[in-house]
Amino acid sequence: MRPQPWLYAWALLLAASGMAHAHGMFHEIGKREAVVINAEFDDGEPVSYAQVKVYSPGGKEIEHQNGRTDKNGCFAFVPDRSGEWEILVDGGMGHRIQAAFAVNEASEIRETQDTGRACPTWQRVATGLSLIFGVSGLIMYVGARKLHRQVR
Repeated sequence: MRPQPWLYAWALLLAASGMAHAHGMFHEIGKREAVVINAEFDDGEPVSYAQVKVYSPGGKEIEHQNGRTDKNGCFAFVPDRSGEWEILVDGGMGHRIQAAFAVNEASEIRETQDTGRACPTWQRVATGLSLIFGVSGLIMYVGARKLHRQVR
């Protein structure tokens, strides 16, 4: 049995109607006021390609935007409203920046909270020595108790 010409016309009509509903894309390149964060480790090395999450005012469950820093440790976004924003930069292996900042109606930014500052070198050295002495003291205490029990 030979296909009917009307069947071809019907198939062509269905295919053409699908193309008529295709979505177009447009773009605009322009200059806007953006919030830019520059993330660095305490030795000055950029936090390259770190995961970034931005939370909008009143939206702490789902991030407003997410992405990665560039090779220079920079990330930028344009806030769509005023209020208290929060940004998280995860550099991996426990390195993390969490900062909160307020954006007003004039797009002026004021940092309100920053938990990403590194400890000074002297503080890290003192913490390391305290841990070493503390663990050593605990080991000596346990050893002395065992020795004391054996003597009795």
